[in-house]
Amino acid sequence: MSKILMRIVLVLAISALLYSCATICGGSKYNAQVLVPNKPTAEVVYKGEVVGSGSAVIMMKRKDANKFSFTVREKGCEPQTYNYASRTFRGWALAGTLLSWTGVAAGVYIPWGLGVDLATGALWKPSVAEKGIVKVNSKNFKYVVNYTGCPVTNEDAPVVDVKVDIVYLKNGSVIKGTLMEPDSASQVKIKVRDGSIFVFKLDEVLKVE
Repeated sequence: MSKILMRIVLVLAISALLYSCATICGGSKYNAQVLVPNKPTAEVVYKGEVVGSGSAVIMMKRKDANKFSFTVREKGCEPQTYNYASRTFRGWALAGTLLSWTGVAAGVYIPWGLGVDLATGALWKPSVAEKGIVKVNSKNFKYVVNYTGCPVTNEDAPVVDVKVDIVYLKNGSVIKGTLMEPDSASQVKIKVRDGSIFVFKLDEVLKVE
């Protein structure tokens, strides 16, 4: 075998050892897209540094998908830390590696690519079984978090449906408020929102709801 041919074979062999299907298709890292809905000013903190407000993109090693942690904080609110502790295999990438990057030496099949992918961590991905994780594609995963560190204000509080009594008068007037105990059985007594109290005779009232 000529020296030139030997060099070509050597280069191809080294390439096969350094790169495999999973490493090439998707790489050993992925983009973690952190989203904090309805909180555009909430800071996303990763490894002690602010990486975004309301949202952030963090480049993560696939093998560390089960060690991903970040904190969301907002001025005047309690910070919250989100930890993700699971990961799964990239099934199609594993199959591609075994089919495409397996060699034969002395009659023995050797999965060169599998060793490379395991070493680089390219065979791993975040587990969508964890709450808030959504797969966009093999390279991008969304982490949607529910940040509840801020105290609820009156504006944020849900509207409570309060029962209101309505008195319809025969002259067409409508009085809304809270019915009170009348002074006699021939009266209707109602207290309106501003605290005023009205008393009507029964023959003036059309109906009460």
